[in-house]
Amino acid sequence: MNSASVSLQATECFVKLKEQYDAGHKLIIQQGGTSSGKTFATLQLIYIIAMQSNSKLIISVVSYALPHLRSGAIRDFEFILESIGYNVEQIRNKTDNQYFIGRSIIEFFGAENTAKVHGPRRDILYINEAIDIKFDIYTQLRIRTRGVTFIDYNPKMEFWVHDEVIPHEQHAFIKTTYKDNEFLDEAIVQQIESRRHNIYFWRVYGLGEIGAAEGAIFTNWRVGEFDESLSHMYGLDFGFHPDPDACSKNAIDRRGRKIYVKELFYERNQSFFNLKDNLHRYINRNELIIADSAEKRLIRDLSVEFNIRGISKRGHVVEWLRKMQDYEIIITEDSPNVEKELRNYQWHDKKAGIPIDAFNHFMDEVRYCFMEAEMVRKGMRRIN
Repeated sequence: MNSASVSLQATECFVKLKEQYDAGHKLIIQQGGTSSGKTFATLQLIYIIAMQSNSKLIISVVSYALPHLRSGAIRDFEFILESIGYNVEQIRNKTDNQYFIGRSIIEFFGAENTAKVHGPRRDILYINEAIDIKFDIYTQLRIRTRGVTFIDYNPKMEFWVHDEVIPHEQHAFIKTTYKDNEFLDEAIVQQIESRRHNIYFWRVYGLGEIGAAEGAIFTNWRVGEFDESLSHMYGLDFGFHPDPDACSKNAIDRRGRKIYVKELFYERNQSFFNLKDNLHRYINRNELIIADSAEKRLIRDLSVEFNIRGISKRGHVVEWLRKMQDYEIIITEDSPNVEKELRNYQWHDKKAGIPIDAFNHFMDEVRYCFMEAEMVRKGMRRIN
């Protein structure tokens, strides 16, 4: 076999990936649900790149461990080669997990192989299931890569790609689902879709969206439109440093069992005047703000210009959190910090009903508004 023009079954996932490669991106990130075909598509593209190259390329395919590659990417790559017509035995160095395509070498190794991770440079890097390797491994591999780097993962939770790579490195981002794999067996499609009732599974493996951390308090949320037909109020959780001032617009639909949240600001190191200016930017004089009652001086000073009051704290935090779990939380697309908190706000001790004291700034002020709405409903508070 010596032609790169052999026909390959191209899924929509492959088309999306090749478009970004042809556009010249040096870092291509693929976030995908189960059976989206992202691994298969990347290996197809790597084969084409190697076969079409007029110079010798060193291409590394890396995952957290070699056994994972053998049961996944290596098996897929050999299937691709055999379907084209290769005799794999003739082009493979089984000892070193290398394949010779055209003038190029495609090697597979696990991140536990420190000699490889800290070893020679390469032309192309593909990190398969990056969520399972450490950020310093990625860094060591990337700085030794001259050309493009491909990354893929199932978005089981937020990890270093979201905190360290996407905000700071130029990249192309692709999100795929099983619907981007037209050749997927119908029985597998039915198996995936039969699990829509499992919120975590469907979000991560069905929709390709980032899942919550294990033990997350809220899994009953999604991104959507704010229902402007509902009456609303604003929640405010005070901070300074390291905690932020967090403020959002909130509406409670008791009949539909929905909580709507729109992030307004999430700022650290704000002076009183900065905080006041931010509130003026979003909130009118007569609109109700529910704030943390512990900051009585701040509430008093802000009440000169705003309709603000502290929440009357009745009951335990855990009781209110569990009531909120019976509602679907809908956050607007422009609420990244709310989304981050929802994914990471966890129980410190679930049996004792103690949440962690982190990732809770928006969750606290949304809870204040939820508490206020419940007290108004019961006639314990006036609406304004």
